[in-house]
Formats: sequence, C-alpha cells, structure tokens
Amino acid sequence: QSCLPGFYRVGAVLFGGYCMQCECSSRSTHCDITGVCQGCSHNTTGPHCELCLPGFYRNLTNGDCRLCPCPLTGPSNSFSPTCVVEPSGQVSCDRCQPGYAGSNCERCASGFYGNPQVVGGACVSCECNSNVNMSEAGYCDAVTGECLHCLGNTAGKHCEACRPGYYGDAVITKDCKDCGCDVNGSSSSVCDITTGQCVCQENVTGRTCDRCQLGFFGLQSGRGCLPCGCIQSGSVSESCDQDGRCHCTEGVAGDKCDRCSRGYYGYHSRNCTECICDHTGGNCDPDSGECICPPNTEGDSCDRCETGYWGHDPSTGCKPCSCSAAGSSASRCHLLSGQCPCRDGFSGRSCDRCAPGYYGYPACSACDCDLAGTNETYCNKTLGVCECGWTGECVCKASVSGRRCEECVSGWFALSDQNPNGCFDCFCSGLSKDCEEQGGLTRVPVIIISQSVVSGVYQQGGDMLLDTRQLNSSGLAGPLYWRLPHQLMSYGGLLSYIITFYAEDGSGLSNQEPQVLMRGGILRKHTIFTDVVAPSNGIVTQHDIRLTEHTWKYFNSVSQRAVTRVDFMSILSKVQDVLIKASYGTGLQQSRISNVTMETAVRAESNSPQEKARLIESCLCPLGYSGRSCQVCSAGFFRQPQSELPAQSLKTMTVRPCLPCRCNNHSATCDPETGDCQDCQHHTSGRRCDVCSPGYYGNVSGSISDCSPCACPLVVNSFSPSCVSAAGGFRCTSCLTGYEGRRCERCSPGYHGNPTVPGGLCLPCGCSGWGSLHQVCDDLTGHCQCKPGVRGQSCDQCGERHVLQQEQCVCE
Repeated sequence: QSCLPGFYRVGAVLFGGYCMQCECSSRSTHCDITGVCQGCSHNTTGPHCELCLPGFYRNLTNGDCRLCPCPLTGPSNSFSPTCVVEPSGQVSCDRCQPGYAGSNCERCASGFYGNPQVVGGACVSCECNSNVNMSEAGYCDAVTGECLHCLGNTAGKHCEACRPGYYGDAVITKDCKDCGCDVNGSSSSVCDITTGQCVCQENVTGRTCDRCQLGFFGLQSGRGCLPCGCIQSGSVSESCDQDGRCHCTEGVAGDKCDRCSRGYYGYHSRNCTECICDHTGGNCDPDSGECICPPNTEGDSCDRCETGYWGHDPSTGCKPCSCSAAGSSASRCHLLSGQCPCRDGFSGRSCDRCAPGYYGYPACSACDCDLAGTNETYCNKTLGVCECGWTGECVCKASVSGRRCEECVSGWFALSDQNPNGCFDCFCSGLSKDCEEQGGLTRVPVIIISQSVVSGVYQQGGDMLLDTRQLNSSGLAGPLYWRLPHQLMSYGGLLSYIITFYAEDGSGLSNQEPQVLMRGGILRKHTIFTDVVAPSNGIVTQHDIRLTEHTWKYFNSVSQRAVTRVDFMSILSKVQDVLIKASYGTGLQQSRISNVTMETAVRAESNSPQEKARLIESCLCPLGYSGRSCQVCSAGFFRQPQSELPAQSLKTMTVRPCLPCRCNNHSATCDPETGDCQDCQHHTSGRRCDVCSPGYYGNVSGSISDCSPCACPLVVNSFSPSCVSAAGGFRCTSCLTGYEGRRCERCSPGYHGNPTVPGGLCLPCGCSGWGSLHQVCDDLTGHCQCKPGVRGQSCDQCGERHVLQQEQCVCE
C-alpha cells in the first residue's frame, strides 16, 4: 500500500491508485507524497530540481548550474545575488550592488572607484569633499578614485585644496579666492594657499606685490623696482614717481634733483638762486647767473626766433624747423606752426615722410593704387588716393590682384569701387569660373503697366490708385503690396517707382514691414527683401532699388544674413513675383504707385552717348551650355529631367544639367526643355527619333541605315503605307484594298493582276452579276467563270447560238 523510495502515489489506494517515479531531473532520488523533489543536488532547486539556486545559472551546454560570474565566482568578488542567461548565451548579472555597473558588475559605477575584477577588489565611494557635480557622470576616476572635475577653484586628488593661483579653505568654508598677484610685481601667479601672499620681485611689497618699497620705482618694468636715487639735498623726500622722477625743492630740477631749474642758477648743496633777468624772460646762465636769451632766440628782448627755428616761447626759446632736405623746398618753416614747405609726394611738419599715395621715403614715388580695387582701410576717398606698402605694392580687396590692385582674380569680374570685395563672383549658373564683364551694353528702362484685378484698385493715367474705402478687406491681414507683372531684369540695374499714401496717422507697425519683396529661382525658390526709408504721409516719394545682392536679405530668416550672389542671380534668372508695399501708417485711406520701371541691359548702338551698362557677366561656358551666364542649353542639348536627378544633388545645383539630345544619331536638335527631337532624319520619327517613319521598318540603334523602305511588294510598287519588322525580315501591315499577303504581293479574291512586277496593279474582277458563276476571277488574267452559254472575260456576252433573255443566255 506504500510506494518504494523514488516513487510517489497518484490517486487513493482504495480506488486503484498507483505509484509514479519521482521527476527530479537526475538531481535527486526522493520526493514527497505530492511529487515535489527533496534534497536537490548540484546547486538546483524547484519542485523537480529544474531551477538553479540563487547565485547560479544554467549552463546551456550540459545543463549544470554554475556560480554567477559577478564579476568573479568567489564570494569576495560576487556583487549580484542573481544572474540570468541572455538569448545570446551571455550571462548577465541583474542585481548589481550599489557602486557596481556593467553586465557582470565588472566595473565601478559613477562616483565609485576600484577594481572588482581582481580577487578581493571592491568599489569604494569617491571622496571629493562636495566640490564636484555629483550628478555629472564620471566626476572621478573609476580606478584610482581621483576627482576629475573639481568645482569652486579647488584641486587635488580629493578636491581638498585651492587650485594654483587661488587661496582659502577648500573643505569647510569653500571660499577659494583668486590670488590676484600683480603681473609686473610678482614672480608667479601662485600665492600662499592659506594667507594669499604672492611671491614678490626685488624691492616690491604688498600682498599682491602691487607696489614698490619706499624709495624705489619702476613696477611696470616687470623686473622688480629700482632705487629712486634722489639727491637728498635737492629733494623733499626719498620717494619718486613711477617714472623715477624725484620731488625737488623750489628752484631745483632734474630727475634726481641734481641741477637748477630754468630761471635759477648756482646749484649748491641745498638750493639755487633765482635769476634777476626780466628782459630775457627770467633766463640766465645756470652757473654764473648772467642774463642770456632763451635758446635759439634773438633781439634785444629775445622776442623772435633765429632763422631756421619756430614756436617762440619766453621760457624755453624756439624749436628747430628740422626741414627734411629731401622733402622740403626750403629750410625755413612757418614761425607759428613749424610747417616746412613740402615738395609733391611729401608730408609731415618737417616733410620727413611720404604723403598719402606715395611710398619709399626719401624718394617718395607715387603708389598709383586703383581706388576701386584697393582695401578701403588704406584709401582716402575724399582725396581719391590710397596708401601702399614700403615696396610700393597696394593692399588689395579680397577678390583683386595686381601691384596696383587693378585687376580681378580668376573667377571674379567687373572691378568696382562700390563692391566691398572689389570684384563680383562669376555666377555662370555654377558651371564655370571663367568670365569677364560684358561690353557693348547699355541699360534701358522698361515701363511696367499694371492692370486692375481687385475691387478698389483703379488706373488713373499712369498711376495705380488703391482706395481702401472700396476695397473688400474681409479676410485680409497684414500690409498690402502692389504686385508687378513679370519683367526681364538685369543684374546691377535699377527698380524705380514713385509711391504716395494718405492715412489717418503716418506712423504704424506696417511701416516696419519690408518695402520690396522678390521671389523666384530655378531649382530652389527664395523670397528676399530690401528696405528703404518709409515715405511720409501725403509726400510723393521716389525710390530707386539697385539690383545687386548687397542690400537684400532672406525673408523670414532668423540669421538676417545678406543674400548670396548665387541665390540673387538665380532669382533674377527666373523671377516669379515682385511686390512693392502699398500700405503705410495707421488707418490707410489711399495709396498710389506710378513711374514703375525696371532696367534691363540691351546691345548699345555704335557711338551711342548712353552710359555703358556694367556688372553684366559673360561666361566661358562648358560644352552644352550658352548664354551670358550659361543659363541656357546650347543647340543639340536639353535640360535633364528633374526626375532623373538625385534629391541630394538639387541642393547644390543652380540649374538642371544640359545633356546631348537623345535622338539616336538621327537629329542634331531637340527642344531645350523637353528634349523632344526635332527634324528627325534617315526616315525616323518619334520624341527620340526612335521609331521608323510610316513606310519604313527596322530597329533604331543609331545607324544611318536603321530604317529601310517597306517593299510591299516592291519599293517602286508598294501598296502598304506601313510595315513592321518580323521574323525573316518585315511584314506589311496596311495593304490597300485588293492586295494581300505578307508583303501585299498578291491580289485579294475578287481582284486580279501581278503587283510583283513594276507597274503591276490589282484590279477588280468586274465579273458580270448575271453571267458569271461568282465574283472571283483568275488572279492573273482576270477571266471570270461564266455560266453555260455565256462568254467574255467578264461573262457579259452570250455565246454562239445563244440569246439574252431576262439576264440568261438561252438557245432554243
């Protein structure tokens, strides 16, 4: 009635219960009466010993339970109580203790250090004295524990001290302050970390070494302070100023107080005696006291300068003219200003330097710099001259070269004094960098006439009038703009117009909106704007807008950067809209615009007095491109479809590439936009000259003999307007009535003849309806099959001894 060891009962004994073997995965031989295994071995647990104990994982190869490597299996280096086996077979520790990280707790977490992968190794909390940002990952070295990002001007392995150049308490009060050591008076920027005392140079004092000791000067020298050396008998103290000048007693002078001052004489051990010389301005010999004139003066009262001197002063006398022998035309100078008379090319009071626009004193040759191409910093536009270097080379603008800055560098053209770069970048639609300024052009204004399309807008003579009282303003928001018709514009020309408005108040937010907007572009669309001063209420105002990129900006752009020349040229190449502001002020009543013109460049007549148009480029275009800016495809080329271009390339291209016409060598021309071939030759047709013309057949592959004439059945005797290639040659597809066969080479039933011979035709049989057996005749001779008693090719005659009665030939 009981189960043997290793078995357990299923069901009651009285009702036929039976014993089943314990299911313990070979990890135990005993189980309780419910089948739960007992005494699981090999580090297993669970009702059937099917699970690994905590801290163990199942080896996928043999099913054994092994210690979790977290990161080592020894108890001293196991930092997770459990682990799991990932689908990849990798063992991952899933409950790393605080301070440990990694899939096997093999490294220290942020804020801890140590090496958990060596026996006995552990992760210890970093000690940084709260002088780090503990929320910042990696604030200390994970191996050494050294703090890496000390804050508050602290330093050290544990941020325990003020960093070099600072002093104070880094641990408790945390008040590390800048040493502030004087750069001239100290020998180092580092000070005592406790007191903040800097290390001073010789004869320098102060906590920051910021002053000389008493009796010394020259802190700014950076080499320590020097002794003043004041003569004790002539100075009031042993100190001196920062330049080493001592403070002298009355009548004494000199940096060291070692001589008499002007108007005194007889320097002795203590003082000097005042001169009694009123007629010489108090001037006397410093030793004897004899009255003498001040230096370089003459006259009884010493009241004028000697020849070659200027700037009379009763005390100090006169100064020498010092006129340059090379640069002045005389040795005398102006008595009051001291200005010497300079030769051409020289300047300065003494004519001892070159004048602006000259170089190489004492020769002073003319620089002859081109005002348009020279850097504006070196030019005086009022005088119209520019300075140059000592070698005579002018300082050119960014896109200009040449000794005189007289020519554009490669890839630039049209030297102009209005251009900050000197020259304009070759646009050439982004296809070439070889261009020059187009000559022989002049600018002409194109008058723009706008038509009224909105209620409240009227044309009065040459003016366009907006009357807001009759304008349906429902749904309108923001300022109003005049929209100009599309017009041809050329770079560098003028957009001119006259604007007048009447409003209740001439000021308002609308005045701050852009004055002129322009939208366009070829591959990429841009909207740009430019501003001028808003007109005054009721005042007729003319605006002239120069069509160059320098004053235009991108609309709705945060950067407010200037429009690039590439984008500006692209817009001019394909203008979509030109908008001129119509509404100003507050409570707008009327707005008028008139005299709207845009300049365009045209070929100038020979000997024309009109001003020549400038800034128009003429590019040397690559094969397949033409036009002044390579903006059109040459004959024999067409625009590559946008669908064939990678989306990324559209961001860098200005125009779509021009490709050779795809006409299979049967035409040299095609539509420049669609690529449809024109004037297909060699009996071809189609958008690509890729099919044979009617009456010809063949496979078009680029050969002059691609298409052959349809011989249906002969070239000179063809009875089908079309044919197609087929096995064995070709097949005629539209045989005329009366012809049939692969090549229309035979006559159809009801017709006769021989179309295979020149001039041969298929003619209707014409068999008599009453005399022939049927309408089919002999296909060659045309003879019809006659009824008995009937004869004739068409069976339209009665035979001998027969007579026609009621459409029958009878013999009675």
